[in-house]
Amino acid sequence: MPEPILPFQEAAIAETPHPQDADLSRVPALWPGPISAEDLGDDDIGQFGRYWLSLADAAGGVPDRSDFDPTRIPALLAYLIVLEHLGGDEFRYRLLGTGVDIFTRRSYTGLKTSEIDGHGPGNRIHTLYMETLRQGCMIGCALPYVGRSSICKSVRQIAVPFRTAQGGGQVISLIEFDLISGIETKRLPQARRWVL
Repeated sequence: MPEPILPFQEAAIAETPHPQDADLSRVPALWPGPISAEDLGDDDIGQFGRYWLSLADAAGGVPDRSDFDPTRIPALLAYLIVLEHLGGDEFRYRLLGTGVDIFTRRSYTGLKTSEIDGHGPGNRIHTLYMETLRQGCMIGCALPYVGRSSICKSVRQIAVPFRTAQGGGQVISLIEFDLISGIETKRLPQARRWVL
């Protein structure tokens, strides 16, 4: 069941990148859905999506996790999330990039999705991960940012599936934070990180 969207949240999503901008990838708004090669722009999401598609083409379907080479996308590593599927509705965060950690305010690495408010079954983040494994394809969504940051308006996120030798499957996700105008987190002094 989709979470209710309040009017101010819809306004925040309306301010996120629009599909008319050819440089930006199109991702479904509000609820996770499939992303095709034609939806990919020249942004980070497009680069990540095209890299995964090249692995999927070579594998003839969902690629093996061992095929993923992070050195092929070094500029994106700070915004990657790696999860392992533990079975049923449960995932464990294996790794979060440093750019993601800035916004989570605590390390999720090693935690199960059920151990973090807003990450278990029934919400969009969890649905994004489940649908990625279920459909065996790239899934994405744009949604309002929910958290403590005072500078983030919304996020765009895609996730892709991988097979593992253990058979449980992994999901690697790229998240893009839409910040208020004029803010670059890497330039924000440590003393002002409280606004994140």
